[in-house]
Amino acid sequence: MDRQGVAMFLSDFRFGFRILGSPYEDRRLVDHAAAFAAYASCDPKAEVGRETYLSAFCFAEDFRRHLVETGSTAGFAGPCWSPWLWFDIDAEDLGFAYKDAGALAVALVERYGAQSGDLLLFFSGSKGFHVGLPTALWSPVPSDTFHRTARRFAEHVAELAAVTIDTGIYDRVRPRRAPNSRHPKTGLHKRRLTLDELTGLPLDELLALAREPAPFTLPAVTGTSDQAAADWQAAAALVASEGETKAARRAAGNGSPTLNRSTLDFIREGAHQGDRHRLLFSAAANLREFGCPPALAFTLLEESALDAGLPPKEVRRQIECGLAAVPHPDPLPKSEGVNPAHQDPPESTQEGLDGSTEVEKPPERNTSDSGSSEGQSCQQVTGATRPEGTRTPAADLRAALAKLWTLTPATSTEPAGASPAKATPAPAVVADQAKGPPLLPPDPPPLKPLPPGAVETGRLETPCKCGSRDYVDVAISGGRTRRDCRNCGRFVGWGKWYDQGGAP
Repeated sequence: MDRQGVAMFLSDFRFGFRILGSPYEDRRLVDHAAAFAAYASCDPKAEVGRETYLSAFCFAEDFRRHLVETGSTAGFAGPCWSPWLWFDIDAEDLGFAYKDAGALAVALVERYGAQSGDLLLFFSGSKGFHVGLPTALWSPVPSDTFHRTARRFAEHVAELAAVTIDTGIYDRVRPRRAPNSRHPKTGLHKRRLTLDELTGLPLDELLALAREPAPFTLPAVTGTSDQAAADWQAAAALVASEGETKAARRAAGNGSPTLNRSTLDFIREGAHQGDRHRLLFSAAANLREFGCPPALAFTLLEESALDAGLPPKEVRRQIECGLAAVPHPDPLPKSEGVNPAHQDPPESTQEGLDGSTEVEKPPERNTSDSGSSEGQSCQQVTGATRPEGTRTPAADLRAALAKLWTLTPATSTEPAGASPAKATPAPAVVADQAKGPPLLPPDPPPLKPLPPGAVETGRLETPCKCGSRDYVDVAISGGRTRRDCRNCGRFVGWGKWYDQGGAP
């Protein structure tokens, strides 16, 4: 399909939703392009002085009907699309996110031949940065798996750029903070940045810019990228293969539940910051497939979730939502905090940003931003009673848990009631009285060789995330260089950048 044909097809995907206030408030139907443009221009109807969100993806008529009829985005599983492929970079230390965002933006320009002005770069107003790559570079078409393909595409690019991104933002109906909107905690705005500002200004000057919103013009992208098209096709093929593998596994299991490897890994190892919500939700839903009672699910998942950095309230909410997302003969007790579905009052409407009708419903306080059991939904369900003659899944659950514990690194041999012994760290020097002198620890691994394109090496004042202080300057283009960690390859700063190879 040529670009004109794609444009005609995409004209149907004009709907989105807007949230005024916290992410738990009503989803209001809007024309997505008109709403986004209003925030870009700081239109008074956008109310940029408030906390507001827009949907990350655009939808067609089936989404409009779903939102009007249900008053909720939860459970929508239709096709989606987006004019921008977004990358979200967050870090507790904003300095790390600042460096990674600059590295990612340069990598996108270099890999896809995009103009620097084609990217949408934002300081989020709080702990990170948002980077938008225009999909007009390769014109992907809407699909039921567009959001999953976008995630695989983004993960591949982030890996090439050696940066860490939040992979939880690619849910089909996930909201994103609207451009120029004000963050309720910091008071700063989601401010657009140029590539020169992102890569050249000190961080404190970027924060100063975010004290006020600033109108900007949306870029008109005219170029194309064969590399972006190839990367998208590879991501789409991977998503299709994953779907086929999952379907085959379900067929082989004759419909019986399977304890996912990701559930085992979460219980044993936790999760990284960008994926911890999704994996916790998914693990709870997977346990519920075995009829796992809520108390046991909390016991298995809570410690790992807290260790991953989630606050206790969010841990409980994600576990409850994961349990509630899976229909099961055993009803969940109301005392566990999972509320039954409620009846909504009649709809009320109001004028939208572009004059379109917005749907208002009571706050979706127990609903998240998407609708699948893969960490996308926090739905409200009503438990049903167990039909007569239905076999209890307790035996299956016990077998699955037995498998889990046999996969742990060690099995306790302490007698019942005995106090567990504290682990004793291994000494750095081990003496063997029978064989002679102490054995020294092995030598550290040799320093990694200089990568191709490296023009200089040295020592960092502040260590990289991996702990190394060794860096290399790698040539990128036009006499410019970027500075990467010599040990792990992560971007750690700029070498020569300005004036086509000027001073650092």
